[in-house]
Amino acid sequence: MAVPAELVHAGSIAIAQPAEDELEVLVREHARLVYRIAFSVLRNPHDAEDAVQEVFVRVLRSRHRLREVTDPKAYLARAAWNVALDSRRRHHEVSIDVAPHDESSPAAAIAELHSTGASLEQIASDRQMMRFVESAIEELPADLRDALRMATVEELSAAEAGAILGVAEATVRTRVFRARQILREKLASILEKRHARKA
Repeated sequence: MAVPAELVHAGSIAIAQPAEDELEVLVREHARLVYRIAFSVLRNPHDAEDAVQEVFVRVLRSRHRLREVTDPKAYLARAAWNVALDSRRRHHEVSIDVAPHDESSPAAAIAELHSTGASLEQIASDRQMMRFVESAIEELPADLRDALRMATVEELSAAEAGAILGVAEATVRTRVFRARQILREKLASILEKRHARKA
């Protein structure tokens, strides 16, 4: 942003940063994080995009509070989490379908497997395993599922995840450990059943 000439005085610049510029900086620096958090809750790219817009509209409406915020990343992450949860409660139906061009989608993983020469049987097996993992995560108790998504899928630190979830850092670590333990047990069980069928 160009600084108007009238604000430059004898080599010093009078700082007059409007709220819109602050919001622009926040969007530029944190929009991707806000989207990832919203998507982790909503599991639908369109709903996540709507949630991102809602987060920044809310920030704009309460821009007078921005100066009180000491950690903008945590503030926006918490806002994204709350907006996404509100949206999920309103819609009651969450799609786990992801656009095929999304690199994290099952379709992208299948396309990658196919491009490496994987057989249709292997692709079907891997796709079935991805569905199982998604389903197993959805079946976790909400507190474990949320901690797992924040700390592993969204790659937030335990402290950041704790700030978003409103719990202590140690609680996040405990929940993530327990969630992984449950998933490991379920995965071991299904692999044993598959192995038994092949034998």
